[in-house]
Amino acid sequence: MAKETEVSCKNVFKNNDKVALTQAFNQKWLELINQFERAKTQPRAAK
Repeated sequence: MAKETEVSCKNVFKNNDKVALTQAFNQKWLELINQFERAKTQPRAAK
């Protein structure tokens, strides 16, 4: 029985549709910016 694996990385840029490519590209940038902004507002753990 094969183990089921979860795909954590997906290439959304391998697409011939220019409109879909632009939307996917912009969405990924928004996700990265939001992640960065959330990380800036969270208190850092003491070392």
